[in-house]
Amino acid sequence: MTTPYPYPPQQPYPYALRPALLPKPPRSTAALVLGIVGVAGFFLLLAPIALSPLAWYFGAVAQREAEREPTRYRHAGEAKAGMVLGIIGSAILGVVLLLLVVAATLTVIGVNHDAGYGS
Repeated sequence: MTTPYPYPPQQPYPYALRPALLPKPPRSTAALVLGIVGVAGFFLLLAPIALSPLAWYFGAVAQREAEREPTRYRHAGEAKAGMVLGIIGSAILGVVLLLLVVAATLTVIGVNHDAGYGS
């Protein structure tokens, strides 16, 4: 008796198929973009450094979402990089604000100070 299929059954694949890649947390790319704009923009203009705390916040939120729901989101490097750039930019922002306060204070003291050469 002959079989209707002349070929032997096909062997299964020797490797497992890769599982589908989980998506990144929603705010991870925003954190990276804001971090880059904040830190790199500081060297071109002073205003974009104000975006750095927002990058820090978005990066922390994205990392927290990835840790809280590991079956829904993967750990994205963009979130970590955005958070680090946000921390660096926030430190630079703090130093700039401190220097502005010191300069304003010294200006007020200098204007109100009488050097003794009266007029």
